Amino acid sequence: MRTVVVCDIYGLGGFALSPGMLTLAEKIKWLGENFVVLGPYNQTEWEAAAAVLAKRPESDLLGIIGYSLGANNAVQLAARLHRKVDYLAGIQASYWGAGVSWSGTIMVPPNVEYALGIYNPSFISTFGLGYARFATPAAYKGTLRLVTTRDLHWDVDNDTGIHGLILRELKRLGDSA
Repeated sequence: MRTVVVCDIYGLGGFALSPGMLTLAEKIKWLGENFVVLGPYNQTEWEAAAAVLAKRPESDLLGIIGYSLGANNAVQLAARLHRKVDYLAGIQASYWGAGVSWSGTIMVPPNVEYALGIYNPSFISTFGLGYARFATPAAYKGTLRLVTTRDLHWDVDNDTGIHGLILRELKRLGDSA
């Protein structure tokens, strides 16, 4: 069974403003002995996280999960890697963060096999903080799944339904390895 390495990235303010990311990291560790969690990293530390992931053995399956600005930076991290990223999840990426077009989309890089974008389609209810959504270029070969939520931005990192969705997908990835 292959190792699944998951990089977990907080939103702005780290643990103080996104404690659910630490909870999610702990839940991922319970998926099995082949799951390794790196972080949670502060959202400004995504380049350091990229350097750590880049050094992982080629046989490892790579996953990246980010919340808020951490979701924006998770996409930047995936783009920085010169290898396949098996799983990328963004929980309410911020319209005000890196990589967002004027229309509110963030392009998933072509090296990502599967991307999950969870967003709130109401700009007003999140003031844009959870509004940005993933998109893919025309030649994208992977899978993009978009999930809408009405969660307010400051609550969504603790949403057990979202945690369950991510955990089920990671478990499926680990079981297929």
